[in-house]
Amino acid sequence: MTHALGVVGEQGWFSERSAETRKHLAGIAKLRSFAKNDLVYLAGDPPNGMFGLVSGSLNISIPRADGEDYTAHRAAAGFWVGDLALFSQGPRLVSVRTAEPTVMAHLPAQELTELVARHPHLYADFYALTYENFRVAFQIISNLAISSSDKRLADRLLLELDGRGDEYGWVSLSQSELASLTAVSLPTLQRVLRRFTAARLINQSYARIQLLDHEALERLCRDDGKR
Repeated sequence: MTHALGVVGEQGWFSERSAETRKHLAGIAKLRSFAKNDLVYLAGDPPNGMFGLVSGSLNISIPRADGEDYTAHRAAAGFWVGDLALFSQGPRLVSVRTAEPTVMAHLPAQELTELVARHPHLYADFYALTYENFRVAFQIISNLAISSSDKRLADRLLLELDGRGDEYGWVSLSQSELASLTAVSLPTLQRVLRRFTAARLINQSYARIQLLDHEALERLCRDDGKR
């Protein structure tokens, strides 16, 4: 548990908390392991606490009106989720599944509720988490509003790099996953990726994409032309 909290303490919301807050949360945290494609919780479920991603990755899905789920976000280490339903005492709004074998720190609902009742100043920390998760959600929504497939893909790749890219610009993401995240057809995505590769904007490997020219991708996002 100490190692796990050390990992999430290096990036994301937990890393920005005070030593006092970290100590309070560490006192109730439990370590949980999941296999690939395990369901962490389902939209509509009652809240059972918060989860912090130590290793692996998560798919965050939103239920659609047709009964299917839309995978809106792939989260990496340092990501925390579960606060909104817990503190609003409402059902889960999203579904969370593991994209690979995953380890998470779990803050159980009862223990966390009791902790905040004893230390109400901790509410400010959870407001900060809600703000950060809404910031990402708004970025995702704005990406889907981009009509140009080239600009939408460039914007999404930059978003993925910022959230979970490595120091060499690689993002672990298959073509089918990226097509789902950007809500474009796989053939359309593949055509755009070929153009990006030919222009030396990206490099492709198996289930990975490397961003080679961040500035050019950013300029493409700002370009008034449409494709």
